[in-house]
Amino acid sequence: MQFKKIFSQMGESKKNKLIIDKLLSNNTKEVLFTINKLRNTGNKDLIPHLIDLLATHKSDEIKQSVVNLLYDLKYQTAADKIISAIESDKYLNIRTELLTVCWQSSLDFSKYIDVFTQIFISADFKEAFEAFTVIESVEEKLDAKLAEESIIALKNIVSNIDESKKELLSELIHVLESKELY
Repeated sequence: MQFKKIFSQMGESKKNKLIIDKLLSNNTKEVLFTINKLRNTGNKDLIPHLIDLLATHKSDEIKQSVVNLLYDLKYQTAADKIISAIESDKYLNIRTELLTVCWQSSLDFSKYIDVFTQIFISADFKEAFEAFTVIESVEEKLDAKLAEESIIALKNIVSNIDESKKELLSELIHVLESKELY
């Protein structure tokens, strides 16, 4: 109750600063409470801070709470922020989790197929599988031209792909080629 009263009297940047301070608290209950409040109120400006929290916090409970919040995002503009984090070397330690968010959430990541294709090509099997799953989950929304560009990139690396990803590569090409038929 006091949380709501304080918030109603503050400007947006002061509210965000207060929320960030609470997210950075050493008190696990306070951090979890703040994440839960964000889940209910929404604030797309804080997504980069939540991603930082996911990358740096030691508590598995807090990390899972952040991931669950990211799964439930409704603002399409959040997709840009998630993709920026996926592409950043700063977040390599959580890239698998961020890829999972892409296929678990209701956000549309179809325009980023090139990002997922490059991850599929360059990453280990686990991240390649997550990238494959994202592409498969947005298959019906894919632009045919983007799908064709990904097919070309994938076919260019067939002979050089890690053995553990060969079967998955074949399936991904098939998924994308079936998109072209529509």
